[in-house]
Amino acid sequence: MKTAILTDTHFGVRNDNIAFSSYFTKFYENIFFPYLKEHNIKKLIHMGDVFDRRKFVNYKSLYDAKRMFFDPMAKKDIECHMLAGNHDTFYKTTNEVNSLALLLKEYSNITTYSNPCELTYCDSTFVMMPWICKENYEGAVNLINNTKCDLMFGHLEVNGFEMIRGQFCIEGLDRKLFEKFDMVFSGHFHHKSDNGTIYYVGNPYQNTWMDHKDPRGFHIFDFETRELTFIENPYEMFHKYFYNDLEWTMETVQGENFDKWKNCYVKIIVENKTNPYLFDVVLDKMYKSGVGDITVVESF
Repeated sequence: MKTAILTDTHFGVRNDNIAFSSYFTKFYENIFFPYLKEHNIKKLIHMGDVFDRRKFVNYKSLYDAKRMFFDPMAKKDIECHMLAGNHDTFYKTTNEVNSLALLLKEYSNITTYSNPCELTYCDSTFVMMPWICKENYEGAVNLINNTKCDLMFGHLEVNGFEMIRGQFCIEGLDRKLFEKFDMVFSGHFHHKSDNGTIYYVGNPYQNTWMDHKDPRGFHIFDFETRELTFIENPYEMFHKYFYNDLEWTMETVQGENFDKWKNCYVKIIVENKTNPYLFDVVLDKMYKSGVGDITVVESF
């Protein structure tokens, strides 16, 4: 039996930026749900940080999340098991008040987890480990030490793993705590990495410039064969445009098409600017194409 694995969807990211909502929508409408339909996958495990804000949810972001993700999942009858991540909980010391339990009650296909437990699912029994905080720490460690399960799905902060490319976690749980398991899947860190036992599967799309050219997507896990398959998201939010007009003509600039970067973030790296007018034409074409954000980096 196969299930999809998704994590850190962060609906409402970047101060509820509408451009990011459009970017997320493309992924779900064109990549995620079509793949599940094509491969007849009806189960999903979401490992937390469903929403971006801990304290409140923007109405428009909630509307968009329902439209692009929760409603289609219910309509397609996809069974979803969803962990509370640190961004889903109001308090830092307890998971009791969380956005999943409060906002998703209308969806009978979604089961949410704010406390550690064992779950029998797809003919397998494994540990479901939401965000570990002060209140549930003792129970979480006891379950890890005493369970006979060899699989875990969690939202974990483990020492030594890359949070984003080049930035490693220097706090958190000792990875030795999980040596008894065959495979541990986790959300929380957005960079995709593993040590052969603990798999940070990464979030499905780019959220910041640190994610530029860092692969994003979702996974399919086969409980029978223990095979994990990565499905890459081909859409990128962040792009670099290298400007060098030493040999450019007006025809060269007029031939540029920036429509593919509509609502995206573009960083113009100026290598050589000998004709300011051509540069202005490039900027004008980007704005008319609907580029969401333009940053110019010049070195003189």
